Amino acid sequence: MPDAALIQASIFPAELTLLRAAGLVFAAGLVAFVIWRRREMSNGAVLLALLGGMALAIVAGTELVDAVLEAFAFERGNGERILGLAVFAIAILFLLVLRALTESARMNQQLSALLEGLAWEEFRNAKLPERFRGRVAVVIPAYNESDSVAAVIARMPSQVCEVDTAVLVVDDGSRDGTADAAARAGAIVARHVINRGGGAALRTGYRLMSESGALVVVTLDADGQHRPEEMERLVKPILDGEVDMAHGSRVLGDADPDSRSRELGIIFFNRVVSFITRTKVSDCSNGYRAVLTTVLPQLVLRQEQFHTSEFMIEAIKRGIPAKEVPVTVDKRLSGHSKKPAVVRYGLGFTNAIVRTWLR
Repeated sequence: MPDAALIQASIFPAELTLLRAAGLVFAAGLVAFVIWRRREMSNGAVLLALLGGMALAIVAGTELVDAVLEAFAFERGNGERILGLAVFAIAILFLLVLRALTESARMNQQLSALLEGLAWEEFRNAKLPERFRGRVAVVIPAYNESDSVAAVIARMPSQVCEVDTAVLVVDDGSRDGTADAAARAGAIVARHVINRGGGAALRTGYRLMSESGALVVVTLDADGQHRPEEMERLVKPILDGEVDMAHGSRVLGDADPDSRSRELGIIFFNRVVSFITRTKVSDCSNGYRAVLTTVLPQLVLRQEQFHTSEFMIEAIKRGIPAKEVPVTVDKRLSGHSKKPAVVRYGLGFTNAIVRTWLR
């Protein structure tokens, strides 16, 4: 049997350097802190912190890491050990980041489901579903649009293709009286207690209308860029049985000039979506659309903000009959756009397209 002294010498360092001592002190402090604050931390956080403290103690107080590095051909000298530690540290960091992103996505989905559930319970308890059953439901997501939402509602037709309409405004955590302005204008209002984004507001609206038994759901913006007078162009092909959804297109129709960068961005993303879906798409960023309500449960919608391309790509992937129709996009009635800056908007739009297509 190997001599105990030799085993001990091979495991523990011959000299306790200042760096090793600092590592051991930090590891002990981390473990002590976790034990002290464990009641305030989740089980996963406690376990992760304890494992981190133990790993640091092993690295600082033993030679076991050297044996592992040698197994992966990281020899002593020329900085190879430091390189090996960096490689392993990056791999562990990557796994931790991946876990954090996964947990964040799960929590976001739970929060969205909670907001939708609360909105539906309030909607149902107020006996509002009957107001939309068998009608063309117009869903308007709104965030801080008190200056324009009433004017948009006032232009809403009472009938489209001889079918009665009803208006639902989903107030996405506004702080400027948007909900009150919409209610005074005659719309039914559903509320999110916090701002989650236009995509989240539309998901809530879609759920409420699906549960209410609306015939067709039309979505348009609260800022006055879409013309309610053109709604029949979207609804008629659906009621005629031609398609199950109709997307508005400013390219086929008309639009007030926008910044050059945004116009080029629309052209670029239209080509990207057309390429990956093998379907001609002329306007993938237009939120003015109509959809047969019974189709909505087939769609997987997760985007909080960049929802227009997600909706279109999802519909194409599911093989839902659809067409684009010409509509007009005007300038906002008031206020400023809630869209992020050009670079951030482009990155977010790209992320939405890629994630929707790959899932």
